[in-house]
Amino acid sequence: MKLQQLRAFHTVVDQDMNVSRAAQVLCTTQSAVSKQIRLLEDSLGVTLLIRSKSRILGLTDVGRDVLRCVRGMLAATEDIAQIVRDHQRGSGGRLAIATTHTHARYALQDIVPAFAQRHPGVGLHLVQATPSEIADLVATGEVDLGLSTMPRIVPPTLAAIPCYELKHVLIGQRGHPIFSAQPLTLAAIAGCPLITYSEQHAIGWRINAAFEAAGLVPTIAMRGTDVEIMKSYAATGVGLAVIPLIAYQRSRDRKLDARPVDHLFPTSTVYALARRGAYWPRHLYEFVGKLAPALTREAIEQALLRAAAPE
Repeated sequence: MKLQQLRAFHTVVDQDMNVSRAAQVLCTTQSAVSKQIRLLEDSLGVTLLIRSKSRILGLTDVGRDVLRCVRGMLAATEDIAQIVRDHQRGSGGRLAIATTHTHARYALQDIVPAFAQRHPGVGLHLVQATPSEIADLVATGEVDLGLSTMPRIVPPTLAAIPCYELKHVLIGQRGHPIFSAQPLTLAAIAGCPLITYSEQHAIGWRINAAFEAAGLVPTIAMRGTDVEIMKSYAATGVGLAVIPLIAYQRSRDRKLDARPVDHLFPTSTVYALARRGAYWPRHLYEFVGKLAPALTREAIEQALLRAAAPE
């Protein structure tokens, strides 16, 4: 195997099995790309791509497994380049972060502008995704860091570093009778239509688990992944919603009322997901330290060595 063969295979897959586009990305010819992939298959003794005449239709089963390893290997080569850039230029490079809409919109709204001002030479890239997608993006090296609640499945190549706790509030149309109920109970909430997160989010399955444990079956009016959409529909009276406290502000969300519900639903921990063994440039330590001041460089390095365990 040679690196150029792995890169040709990876690029063809990333370009939707289009050899012509892959050749453009790699600044070479279609025949050269095809040759490199054939050489890779010959060296491995397996077929990685499903072909039909001159077309590539997809990946074989072994091709899918090999691709995961190839992504990690190419990510490692990028780490090497990052090490060199970090030592040569000090202030350059990139910072790619995968996170959910809620964290991008609220948790990072002050951190990102300040970081960009301090590090004008660092290319900052935010990718919005679900927690499961975030874990995959980090594992393959497509992003440097993930920020989300704990995904249901964490690849063993990742470390999960606790950053901060998310408290939650129940929101609904202003004047809704639930906001004057004393005390506020799960049964009272279950008696109203609910707008809830999908179970791809920790808050979604935690809410479901709380109702199940109490023997309650709530009426789900709507499921979503975007807190702004959930707030918008809650304001029109479609249903109540449990959302992170950081996403609610009374002066801004004037059509909504809110009540704390952390006595009914457990708080969620937000984690920084990172590849074990990946090189961390100095600006990445700084960024995580702004998210969670307790995470010094030493604390981060110790966390990267520990096994990731679900909440």
